[in-house]
Amino acid sequence: MDILLINGTHPAAPHISGVRAGRFAAELARMGHRCVLICPPLPGMAAKKPAPIASHDWSQPLIVEADDPPATGGNAIATFANLLRYGGRRTGFQRSIMARGRALAADFRPQIGWATFGSLEAVTALRALAREQHFPWIFDDKDNPEIYVPRLARPLLAWRLRGYAALQANSVLHADAARAWLGDTADVIYSGVDACFFAAHPAPEPAGRYVTLVGSLYYRETVDTILSAIAEFNATSGQPPVRVVHLGQQGDWLSPDRGVSIDVPGYVSPDEMARLCQHALANIYVFLGRTFHHKLFELLACRRPVIAYGGELRESIAEADRLHAPLALPTTPTALVEALAAAEHFTPDPNMPERFFTWPEQAAMVEAAMRRLIA
Repeated sequence: MDILLINGTHPAAPHISGVRAGRFAAELARMGHRCVLICPPLPGMAAKKPAPIASHDWSQPLIVEADDPPATGGNAIATFANLLRYGGRRTGFQRSIMARGRALAADFRPQIGWATFGSLEAVTALRALAREQHFPWIFDDKDNPEIYVPRLARPLLAWRLRGYAALQANSVLHADAARAWLGDTADVIYSGVDACFFAAHPAPEPAGRYVTLVGSLYYRETVDTILSAIAEFNATSGQPPVRVVHLGQQGDWLSPDRGVSIDVPGYVSPDEMARLCQHALANIYVFLGRTFHHKLFELLACRRPVIAYGGELRESIAEADRLHAPLALPTTPTALVEALAAAEHFTPDPNMPERFFTWPEQAAMVEAAMRRLIA
């Protein structure tokens, strides 16, 4: 198949928003399909001139960078108007996607398209290209419109987005939100887990005792509570104190005056994340409640106790139970101290599968949907 994918983030950007489209494109290319992924350039970089299609190695996707000038609309009213008129506020990016897609048409005629929300501009641009060039397209919903789309704009945007051949979502939560917004049922296809999370990695040097605090932190008061609980655990465990390693970009929220040593390597490569998480006493993240935390599956693959402070979605709890994976859900400082104490004596459940939700498995589900639509 010749497949056109569009995403609002470059796959090499250091952000989760670039991963799903980039990895599906890579896996579909490995299956033997010709894949073009249109996306913005890396942050701070100018868009590169597209490489010639004739000389491209189709064992990997062709990345076509679209210009992404600053978004128009500096206030809420202008943003709302652009959402309704154009289907997004990054109107320059949207026009550039269209130009790149039209320029490809002489040498690359998509049989099917796929775009993820994420970026409304990516989805609306794919819809327009699909109508012009007469190919079916898949709307992938990986974010919650109840967070990112103003309530008053949702009915008109749903009307503007009509015409997709299939609806997909990366979780039950987002499938339910898409049903409420678009009135259709989405097939749930979880994002994959990198092979590096299943492979054994040597301990960091010097390793010491530490817990990770992974991803966005959301609430400063929650972070303070977590640090206070860790300090209490250190004071009562009778073992050398644990330090906190924050794998994220909010190190300024982690105050060392709580009596806990803090390391902030920030966003790291998947291999480094796997190495750090595999040798942590426990891996902690803050539960938001309005979005799906895909990082849970990556952390479970590391076979160390996972602590979702504040709880988790029913679907996430069910998946952890199905995988016989270690997930604790403290909602109070005392419960967090108890979860850390339990982690001291953790041994993996022998019934936990060696691998799960791999990218090839998940991409095969996308491929099967595409074949059905073309047929």
